[in-house]
Amino acid sequence: MSSNQDTHLIHMTNQIAANLGGGRDEEMAAAATCRHLETFWARSMKQRLIATLEREDAALSPLAKRAVNLLAERLARRHSG
Repeated sequence: MSSNQDTHLIHMTNQIAANLGGGRDEEMAAAATCRHLETFWARSMKQRLIATLEREDAALSPLAKRAVNLLAERLARRHSG
């Protein structure tokens, strides 16, 4: 997947986080965003998005970044146990 596709995934994640975050506590909004990604995104999209966490130039909003970290934790737990 190209960097342009990564940029698109990041943009979509930021939009989802903004839409689901309105008026919610940050942890609730991050959890809701994580659930959305977990439920509706293809495994390859989730894996690619999680990989962007290692890049310092990834333009995830703080809320989106928290949601992606939650997603990474959930997927790691699912695969380890």
